[in-house]
Amino acid sequence: MRIHAPLLPLAISMIVGIAMSQWINNWFIPLAMLVIVVIATCMVGRYPRLQTAGIIVGTLLLGMTLGSRQRQQLDVEWSEERQQVELIVTSEVKVKKKTVVLDALTADGQHKLRCSIQRDQDSEQIQIGQGLEVYTRIKKVHEYHHGHFDYLQYMQCHGFTGELYAYSNQWQWQTISLKELSMTDKLRLRFLTWRHQLLEHFRQQQMDEDAYGVISAMTLGDKTMLSKELKDTYSRVGASHILALSGLHLMIIYGVITLVIGWHRYHMATQIITVLAIWAFALLTGLSTSVVRSAFMISLYALLSLGYRERMSVNTLAFVAIVLLIINPMAIYDLGFQLSFLAVLGILLIHPLINNLIAADVQQEHHWLSSAWGLVTVSIAAQIATAPLVMYQFGRFSTWFLLSNFIVIPMAWLLLNVALLSIAFSWWSWAMKGLMTILAWLATTLNHCLEWVAQLPMSSIEGINLSVVQVYLIYIIIGSIYVAISLRYPATRRSG
Repeated sequence: MRIHAPLLPLAISMIVGIAMSQWINNWFIPLAMLVIVVIATCMVGRYPRLQTAGIIVGTLLLGMTLGSRQRQQLDVEWSEERQQVELIVTSEVKVKKKTVVLDALTADGQHKLRCSIQRDQDSEQIQIGQGLEVYTRIKKVHEYHHGHFDYLQYMQCHGFTGELYAYSNQWQWQTISLKELSMTDKLRLRFLTWRHQLLEHFRQQQMDEDAYGVISAMTLGDKTMLSKELKDTYSRVGASHILALSGLHLMIIYGVITLVIGWHRYHMATQIITVLAIWAFALLTGLSTSVVRSAFMISLYALLSLGYRERMSVNTLAFVAIVLLIINPMAIYDLGFQLSFLAVLGILLIHPLINNLIAADVQQEHHWLSSAWGLVTVSIAAQIATAPLVMYQFGRFSTWFLLSNFIVIPMAWLLLNVALLSIAFSWWSWAMKGLMTILAWLATTLNHCLEWVAQLPMSSIEGINLSVVQVYLIYIIIGSIYVAISLRYPATRRSG
């Protein structure tokens, strides 16, 4: 069956255009060229091939325009002098040895700043949603490279326009009106405040710090309490994806909500309620790029299910990528965005090829075999698609990723279900205490299991040093093998 994904070339063209925008100083230039190409494309309607080429070139120019425009918006020239600025805290505070680090919006909602404040008893009490008045110098985001990590690109793709450092005598609490913030910022801030309250509720249960860190990361997207050692353990065994909210977590929540309110007679109402709940959860967890991608795809999944159409396809993934890149062109530099889309693309394309190694009738007769084999093939497909990028960024390859996934995926399902129950019964102290005890035990058990996997022989191949060219070559080889297998066994190919 032929793969039909007409939006995939457009998504690739937009990505290339955004990447090329770093060499453009004025976004009016590609915009003018885009207008010319659009007019020319409309005039060659009788020549489909020329029109197709025009659409692809137009998408490339659109990416260049959007990327260049956003770069110019983020490139703010700050005064060399100290200035007084009113800020609204928009993130959980991360306490370090000498400073507390937080994200904040200016009171007018125009700028997002990364703030480092001298650590003392007052600064440790700063909470999300509070207002601060700071008198200090604001600087441009500094350039910093560690291996292949580009700090400036990371900050730009998250919308930061500056950084500041404030001593204890350079800031104070301030009541700040939110009227100048956009509706999106106000809504996001309200949900993040609720998330902070839930995190405080979890923190009061006096559980082990590593258990709390895993629970807060997997259920509410807050990774500030994850220790460096714990993150390294998860990375060594190839389970870091479980700590970053993504499609797996949202699909579990989608399945739970559908099971609870799955009124077959009112299918449309069920899907609408489910989609609203998914987006509420996305807001609650901070609208990270991977969560937004997952929420968007689940929304399309629910919408297409109403028409009994194919729910997941390469074309759907490409459409989501185009929409998200129009909203935030710099997202192409976000590692979560890259890994998230590569993993889904690998599952959509490679999983069917591997899954058909065991005949469909055999899988239908043995449901346990189908479930286990499905987990194996999905894990392998996602690993093939993401491994080159992971090796490039982190210099390691996890050899026991299959064993890790057999541990973390069932545990993630249990953790999320118990966490949802604990939130639902937060008004009942006795039930809440019992559920939190179970939750802490599950997180501790998960940590111990992965620590055991990390101690297995050759659990991780370290010191891998790939160049960008080598990464591209590896992906070209993977793509060539995929095409060869698809041509040799056409029945295993999947429609896009």
